[in-house]
Amino acid sequence: MEAIGLLDMPPEIHLQIAEFVETRKTLKALSVTSRSLRRIAQSVLFEFLQITLGIPLRRPVDDLLANPQICASIRMLWLCGMDLSQGTTPRSDEEQLSLIQKILPKMLGLRMVLITNVKLSKAFLDVFLGIAANTPLQIGLYMNIYPYSVIPTPYIRLKIPHLDLSTAVDRPSLEFYRSLFHASTTTLTRLEMWVDGDGIMKLADINLPFLHGLSLEIAEGNEVSRTSAAAFITAQRAIRALALKGKARPLPPIPPNALPNLRALKASPEQVSRLVPGRPLETIEVISSQHECDQDWFREEVGQSTARVRKSRVLTNTAILGTPMVSRMVTILPFLEILWLPVFGDVSWSFRSLTRTLAAHFPFRNASISSTSSLHSSASSTYASICFVAKNG
Repeated sequence: MEAIGLLDMPPEIHLQIAEFVETRKTLKALSVTSRSLRRIAQSVLFEFLQITLGIPLRRPVDDLLANPQICASIRMLWLCGMDLSQGTTPRSDEEQLSLIQKILPKMLGLRMVLITNVKLSKAFLDVFLGIAANTPLQIGLYMNIYPYSVIPTPYIRLKIPHLDLSTAVDRPSLEFYRSLFHASTTTLTRLEMWVDGDGIMKLADINLPFLHGLSLEIAEGNEVSRTSAAAFITAQRAIRALALKGKARPLPPIPPNALPNLRALKASPEQVSRLVPGRPLETIEVISSQHECDQDWFREEVGQSTARVRKSRVLTNTAILGTPMVSRMVTILPFLEILWLPVFGDVSWSFRSLTRTLAAHFPFRNASISSTSSLHSSASSTYASICFVAKNG
């Protein structure tokens, strides 16, 4: 066998070595090993860049401008400001944003941008959205302050497939979000939003024909938020995967002809029971708190999908792995192929009786059922999750 030196290996192997390295310290050492390895190591080392406003930025920006290869290797940019809720006078980030504007066009490999707690300027957003008009970007915008009148809709079309707007919708953010939606109607496939008030209802008139994934975090104790979320969901008919998070009460009734393409649902037991009947659900994920898990929380309506439910996952704060409850679940959903369940307390508890219960419900499919457990620990609790997979013989 002929030995091949490290420097004689093709670049693809060098890249795999760099991606396999687990620590930034080792990556830095690899980048100074030789000139041949520097570019590949740096392409991995600088995939993620965090810029914190409020600290001196001129020298770091000048260094980046002097190293176009590093700029081109950046895949994810996190622009992080100070908490805007603190302080008595509004601060201005415009001077530092003007420095960042210079390096944005140099980030040729940019694919994801997160902006948090920043008072955004119109000049910066014009440059940033100009890049989004030419490059597909996943964008997350959290707790920012927006200027009025940013996008001259409909003259600019943006290539944004995934948009995360985890802040309440109000002015001027409402007008900014409206512009983003209008400019991304042909590319937006996934949307995550925080619902607190009627802001999202005011966006329901925008048709998003390719919006396949929608995740809403609904503020607790706000009836307007629930009505607003229901109106937006009803208006978006292309949704295939819907997640309803938060501890708010279930949404007002959604018309039976809404969500005609819904394939996956993640919601509370009561919300699942309301949304499954008459829709082609194939995957159901139930999330619930302890007070919601009464004896009959997994209701018959869960089985009234017009398609076969093949995957189900339960996330709950209550140990529900008693044999009667599992028997009820697999009876209501007889075509399950994958079932995830939580285990609390002593994770060494035997799964033998539970496995027999599941096996009894798959006699005509020559099912081979296996269970795997993964332990998770935190300061307050310890639990495990098990996954049962039924395979056709």
